[in-house]
Amino acid sequence: MSKRTAEAIPGPRNGVFGRHLDEYESRPAGFLEDCRRRYGDVFRFDTDVVVVTDPAEITKVLVHTNRDCVPNANPLHGGRFPTPEQTRQWMRTRQAALPVLRPAALPELLPLVSAALAGELRALEGGWFDPAERAWRVCVNTMLPLYFPDPPPGLADALLTAFAEGRKAGEAAIRIPSWWPSRLRRRVQRADQSIRDHIAPLLAEGRPASGGEPVTLLEHLLTRDEPVPTDVAQAALGITVLGAIGTMGGAWSWLLYHLATHPGLFDRIRAEVAAAPAEEVAARPERALPYTQAFVQEVLRFHPPAWLLGRDAVTDVTLGRWTVPRGTAIMFSPYLLHHDERHWKEPERFDPARWLGDDPPHAPGAYLPFAAGPRGCLGTHLGMAILLLTAAHLATGHDLDAPGLDRVRPLFGPTLIPEGMSCRLAARHRR
Repeated sequence: MSKRTAEAIPGPRNGVFGRHLDEYESRPAGFLEDCRRRYGDVFRFDTDVVVVTDPAEITKVLVHTNRDCVPNANPLHGGRFPTPEQTRQWMRTRQAALPVLRPAALPELLPLVSAALAGELRALEGGWFDPAERAWRVCVNTMLPLYFPDPPPGLADALLTAFAEGRKAGEAAIRIPSWWPSRLRRRVQRADQSIRDHIAPLLAEGRPASGGEPVTLLEHLLTRDEPVPTDVAQAALGITVLGAIGTMGGAWSWLLYHLATHPGLFDRIRAEVAAAPAEEVAARPERALPYTQAFVQEVLRFHPPAWLLGRDAVTDVTLGRWTVPRGTAIMFSPYLLHHDERHWKEPERFDPARWLGDDPPHAPGAYLPFAAGPRGCLGTHLGMAILLLTAAHLATGHDLDAPGLDRVRPLFGPTLIPEGMSCRLAARHRR
């Protein structure tokens, strides 16, 4: 092995007291940026954690996921790498969910999403709410019509409970041996089992009686010529929704923040939506609303909800001139990438117009709101559509009131969310 191993990689050195950890906790993104400027694009954060900020090296890590790297190990399972069979199982699950998540399927399905989203927004009218608290339920209730003709009662609550327990596990960030009795692990396992319990009866019903074309994911799974294994079907119907809640909910809350912060830009969205055919907006919002699309892309650049991501090296990995040994967690931050003046012009300026030119407004690999590679976000296109439809519904059906925006701060937790925001929706004349 090269002498340039993880021990030789530069980084903060504070011994067993780990004082840099306290500084990181107080200002996560700022501390990582300071380290990048001091130590370079590859630096050691901790004994077995390396951070990379070069987009070319990050792309290499993402592209080689499932080969050289795997998504960060589950701390509740002792931090063990997934087995090759577990990796294949998850890839089968992703494949099973594609009928409702691939871009070609969305025009037919998005009217279901649009109708559910309109109902969620109407339910928020009148009262004050924190977008970062309500976003999770809005997103779950908006996605479920793609998965089930009639979502079973209690499934949304089961998904939200599992999401909340998973967030607690992520915030704890403590690797617990698999043999150790853990209340947190038991709560997560019970929440996951509750999701399966809600889905299992629907799979047991077998092929639907109607002879029409399948629309929802459940119908696709039940009408396939080759039966889908029950565990794969349950994961496709439940875990893929669960995995999308954080990123989608975080993005939804930041969308409301930026619409309220930039009323002049919101007025431009209103004009664009009013001029577009309603049926085209509902089915193909990315085509019908180019400026709104640019606004959403800028929201995801400025405040990417998945602000810190990582992979675990299952073999020695070369990053630049360094060799990172097997077992090291390789972390990277889309937030830092999106605010790096080396890769963007005026990155601290919120400017949707940067996305309206013929060429990408960034260096290759410097825009990663949904990660990339074989384990990138499965619901990327659906997530973008939900954000576009949210902006369109707000533009045509609601006035958005959000005082005190100068007091809102980004909270760099498992998901980047706005902290301290309160807003209210009021109905306006609807089309």
